[in-house]
Amino acid sequence: HLATLHLVSARQSSSRDSAEACLMSSAAAAASLGNRLALTSQDRSFCRPASRRTAVAPRAMASAAPATPPTYFLLTLNYVEDMMARRDPFRAEHIAGAKAQEAAGKCVMAGALQNPVDAGVFVFKDCDEAYVKAFVEGDAYFKGGLVPSYTIRPWMIVVGAN
Repeated sequence: HLATLHLVSARQSSSRDSAEACLMSSAAAAASLGNRLALTSQDRSFCRPASRRTAVAPRAMASAAPATPPTYFLLTLNYVEDMMARRDPFRAEHIAGAKAQEAAGKCVMAGALQNPVDAGVFVFKDCDEAYVKAFVEGDAYFKGGLVPSYTIRPWMIVVGAN
């Protein structure tokens, strides 16, 4: 950020500085960003004396800050012991609810743990805990008494997140 601010500062003070000092300052800013910043004709125009500058529309400066990583929540639905025997009347609605969350871009993946089938696990993305809780409370398995307890935990992805 300092290099970007330095470049802006160099642009703003160019009427007081010589064109050469301004270009050197801009080049130093570019170098401190690891040569990822190239001077454009617009950048060079700020280094001209005010009387020789041409009107150029302002442009947005690219941010050097990384994008905010997505937030994830891991939902675990703890099933009743006889889940396999009791789930059929609720299963289609449960699956439809999960697919609707996937279509909305909120549920990344979901499924039941096996051997034994004692829990279902969902990965939610870019929402908050209240959103996930509302999903659970509207879920067919929960409303049907097949989920006596559940946990919602923030999940920090280290490998595999986009």
